[in-house]
Amino acid sequence: MTGLADKILAIHAAFDAVRLPHAFGGALALAWCTERARGTIDIDVNIFVDAARARAVIDALPRQVTTAASDVEILERDGQARLWWDETPIDVFLNTSEFHEQLAERARLELFAGVELPFLSCTDLAVFKAFFNRTRDWADLEDMVAMRTFDVDRVVGVLTRYLGADDDRVQRLLGLVS
Repeated sequence: MTGLADKILAIHAAFDAVRLPHAFGGALALAWCTERARGTIDIDVNIFVDAARARAVIDALPRQVTTAASDVEILERDGQARLWWDETPIDVFLNTSEFHEQLAERARLELFAGVELPFLSCTDLAVFKAFFNRTRDWADLEDMVAMRTFDVDRVVGVLTRYLGADDDRVQRLLGLVS
């Protein structure tokens, strides 16, 4: 059985080998934004290409990742899909907006299991957490606010652009920092 760290490293190596720019997000990126790891069983990875390149993304994945023709269609249509490597969910996200296209510029390298891997910036991760609006995301945002690891004004700006200034998520984030 392959452990989570080995799967992360294999996914990175696979995308790196074919020069697909990418960065890990979710709980993996969160560890550097809060200075503590949170248990996770999934792997979130952003691949910085347009959905039209979904086939290239699927083809680049390690052979142990289970895929089907419908996964290409889902990625092309939605820009995201959940794939599986044994019991491990692999959540793949492609560029679907101008915001996504800019993520690569702000990704940062961190040492993970002895290898430098790209991770989403804390500010970009905060945008996704507020946007997804799950209970655990707000707990993570509280921790990130306490650590001062993201640019609140930038996050509010992005959320306002895509959701509107009156959206509850914008107001809730502002409430965390006041």
